[in-house]
Amino acid sequence: MSQIHCHFCGGIIQDVATIEYRPPRASAQFAMPQPTPCNCSPPVVYEHPPVLGGPEEDQTPDGEAA
Repeated sequence: MSQIHCHFCGGIIQDVATIEYRPPRASAQFAMPQPTPCNCSPPVVYEHPPVLGGPEEDQTPDGEAA
């Protein structure tokens, strides 16, 4: 199982449901990953949130009625 580290403190995020995803940016400061748990509230990750569902899911383009 892979571990997700908080980009703010570097600690291991225990509950991925609490992550605050922020858009990636060149000026973001990343803490060095460490083996201790993250105590940030909420933990911060600079990347786009994972997409739920696969490409086979029924998705309509923006502006169209479902």
